[in-house]
Amino acid sequence: MKKILIIIGSILAFLVIAIVLVPIIFKDRIIEAVQKEINTSVNATVNFEPENVRISLLPDFPNLTVGIKELSVIGKEVFEGDTLFAANDLSVEADIVSIIKGEPIRIKGIILDQPVINILVLEDGSANYDIVASSEETDTTTTEQSEEMKIGIDHWEITNGKVRYYDQAADMAVSLIGLNHTGKGDFKQTVFDMVTKTTADDFSFAYGGDVYVEHKTLNVEMILGMDLDAMRFDFKETTAQLNDFELGFNGFFAMPTDDIEMDVNFFVDETQFKSLLSLVPGMYSDGFENLETRGEFDFKGFVRGTYTEEKLPAFSVDLNVRDAFVKSPDVPLPIQNINLDLMAKSETGDLKDGVLQVKNFGLTIDQDKFTANAVVNNFDALIWDLNAQGALNLDIVSKITPTEDFNMGGIIRADINSKGNYAAVEQEDYEQLNTSGTLVLNNFFYSTAGMPDVKIGRANMVFNPEFVELSEMQGNFGKSDFAVNGKVSNYLAYILNEEAKLVGQMTLSSKLLDINEMMGPEEEESTTPEDTTSMELVVIPKDIDFTFEATVQSILYDNFNLKNAKGKMVINNGILTMDPMSFDMLGGQILMSGTYNTQDEDNPKFAFNLDVEQLSIPETFKNVVTVQKFVPVAEKLTGKFSTDFAINGLMTQEMMPDFGTLTGSGIVKIAQAAIVDSKIISGVTKLSNLDQTNTVNLKDLLMKAEIKDGKLSVQPFDVAIDKYKATIDGWTAYDGSILYNLKMNIPTGSMGTAANQALSGLLGTDVNAVGSNINLNFNIGGTYDNPDIKLGKATSEGGSVAGNVKSAVKDKVKEEAAALKEEVNAKVEVAKDSARAEAERLKKKAEEEAKAKAEKEAEELKKKAKNKLKDIFGGGK
Repeated sequence: MKKILIIIGSILAFLVIAIVLVPIIFKDRIIEAVQKEINTSVNATVNFEPENVRISLLPDFPNLTVGIKELSVIGKEVFEGDTLFAANDLSVEADIVSIIKGEPIRIKGIILDQPVINILVLEDGSANYDIVASSEETDTTTTEQSEEMKIGIDHWEITNGKVRYYDQAADMAVSLIGLNHTGKGDFKQTVFDMVTKTTADDFSFAYGGDVYVEHKTLNVEMILGMDLDAMRFDFKETTAQLNDFELGFNGFFAMPTDDIEMDVNFFVDETQFKSLLSLVPGMYSDGFENLETRGEFDFKGFVRGTYTEEKLPAFSVDLNVRDAFVKSPDVPLPIQNINLDLMAKSETGDLKDGVLQVKNFGLTIDQDKFTANAVVNNFDALIWDLNAQGALNLDIVSKITPTEDFNMGGIIRADINSKGNYAAVEQEDYEQLNTSGTLVLNNFFYSTAGMPDVKIGRANMVFNPEFVELSEMQGNFGKSDFAVNGKVSNYLAYILNEEAKLVGQMTLSSKLLDINEMMGPEEEESTTPEDTTSMELVVIPKDIDFTFEATVQSILYDNFNLKNAKGKMVINNGILTMDPMSFDMLGGQILMSGTYNTQDEDNPKFAFNLDVEQLSIPETFKNVVTVQKFVPVAEKLTGKFSTDFAINGLMTQEMMPDFGTLTGSGIVKIAQAAIVDSKIISGVTKLSNLDQTNTVNLKDLLMKAEIKDGKLSVQPFDVAIDKYKATIDGWTAYDGSILYNLKMNIPTGSMGTAANQALSGLLGTDVNAVGSNINLNFNIGGTYDNPDIKLGKATSEGGSVAGNVKSAVKDKVKEEAAALKEEVNAKVEVAKDSARAEAERLKKKAEEEAKAKAEKEAEELKKKAKNKLKDIFGGGK
């Protein structure tokens, strides 16, 4: 007996030692096999540290458990830098026998702790999960590599995961946060039951631009009969619960080919109205259990047939709500008499056979009752008949259904009837579109996190088949106020067809429009005073065609305050056109026309013509980044300027000009200004040993400027540097580099002895032998903040130090004549540009007036023709 105990003890000791040592002995081989598999078959960056790999037989003996902490998979190429997968811990259970024998590794189970899975499919069909390497080498060794690792999973688990799926091609998105999932099934068999349980704290689903499920809790328990040979899957015991709403399933789906065959029924067992109420956005939150509810509902439906790329299966959905009631302890009034009969179906799966019916929808709040009915046929080309009447108190509704995402209130009063078909909408046959009624808003408000509150004191809309007339709308958007009236046409087509445009003609008046507030909350300000708030690109909608005649007392945009704004704005096809707009800013006036174009959102562009009168130069430099970049000397300028300037280029995604793409030209006019404390001027006077001055006077300046290739170039213009005349030309680049020529004319006869001696040294001869004037030429390079100033060859008026006075005077006359000619030519160009602009404006105005007149006459003729037809056929169409 003792020997037997010793033998058994030895065997047990051996097993314990083996369990401890085997993982250590084979650890390197396992890691080597895994790394080999990754390197040969994965086109992605897989990150893990060998020291974070653990191997043990203890958790699932006799299977081997391999664990990896802090594992991530990062995409390459088009998905460079995107995380496909990351996990705090990944555990894989493998068959130890296959490892010891050197056979292909057999994986039996997978456990993921806190995984993050991001799946992205682009519009061209490329997907970030498609990371299997493809090459001639892998093609020729596919069989060999597939034998390296075999998967026969029989159980799996996910703990506290995050899964996001976005398919741009299908326009579908799914989000699961706080995901916990367990599953088991013997995948070594071809026929077996797969048992899974899935919960998520936050589940959202969107398709085709519409959000169908948003921030719901999810609980799915499923037993799915699997037949892998026939590719048929049967729902045996399956329930899916969203918040308190639990849906049961039975039936099957099969994929023997690329088509999907299905016969699935869904239904509810719990018919209390409160469970249906839990699906309402914001309803399922703290306090939901305190709601007082009554009433019942039925919900059932099916999906039956074959799904292909060209065909949908037949479907049916029925929802019936009977005499429901809901009241919150936080509000005095209940919502009662809630009824609804809803049915949607297509018996063939063809959208042309689709039918949607909403019957007897109604609810009552206090004395106000709201009812609606609708019938829609042919989902492919809609035919509808609908009506809505009554009042809806949003204050009560929003308090019973609170949500953190938004809040609203006010009274809606509606009396709307509409009957028609999409074919008539396409043909603009308004006689076939019987739509009429009114919609009135009183004390309406809407608030959402991160955006200003919207308040509408009163809005009155009158509907007819052709347009909606907005006779009155006054309200506030945050600090901004607005009063709008006008009409919106093509609204039926806009509702029914995503390709249609909403057309409007509006008059807008306001005391204040704060565009900065409308664009959303500001980022935290930098500690650097000159830093400005980062902005995002404003995208102009492509599906609206609105014309605004606007009068606004004050517009706040970025760091600008525009006063007395007035003019015409057109929004159409992704382009904002100013035609024109006038406003006061920076101490002067601006008349602005042109376009801001975001049709290509990656490369937005603009083209503006600016007629500027008497803007403050210091204020312009302080607020306009383009001036800071191209005219840095403006920081030292006093006075005002005017200009006729045309400029175009691209915008960045931060709503800033892309300086390298700017192109423009125009005339800059300065009546009286001065440059004070300029490094360039002080450097010139210091280098020339002349009287030191830091002031440059500009008077009656007419300067021709051009922006091209990232540089602002100016043609020669005259300035006064103290008592000396100077001529300047050259350019400034947006990166701060400069290259200018400065020619200073020095009257030698009126200078003192010290100055004459200095000039004689520069010329290499006695200045008194030169004549009455000499020119000092300076070449200025470097940057504006750190200029590099060099003195060129000094010359007399005759071009030679030995020249005579007669030649000098002759050259001086030529120089002044050339300067005068240049000034005259510049003024002539300004006059030509102004004349061309005025002619273009008058031409455009005449064309618009003629077009409006023709459209009005055509409309009158159309109405006369219709009336004539009615007379002839006795009211027939």
